Amino acid sequence: MRKLHGPLSTAILPQHLPNRMKHIDFYIKIIVVVPFIGYDSKWPDQSKHRLKKLIQNANDSIVISHSADVSSYKKRNYYMVDHAEYLIGVFDNQKKLRSGTAQTVNYALHQGKVITLIHPDTMEITAPAP
Repeated sequence: MRKLHGPLSTAILPQHLPNRMKHIDFYIKIIVVVPFIGYDSKWPDQSKHRLKKLIQNANDSIVISHSADVSSYKKRNYYMVDHAEYLIGVFDNQKKLRSGTAQTVNYALHQGKVITLIHPDTMEITAPAP
């Protein structure tokens, strides 16, 4: 069984993907991990709807914290890495930038995780060296 953990990304998981992936022969378990309830409050309605559908179609969802603080995002990112067997990320490989995605990619590499990156502009697929 494979586990796929991840935050909502319009580039990664369209809302219909979890239902399709749950029934593939090699079975992928879809788990949505959110930093705290309401973290999407400033999102556009379409993105909120997509997250709701993703959670409804996932095998499970996990809320990392009951308080809405910035550290919840980092805890969520580390949780995803620590509980995933394999990671796929949409990232432009700008590791020097201070972003949650860069932080997550760097943490995954330091943990020795297998990770595949998809560049958001070119859709080029790479496997970064640790």
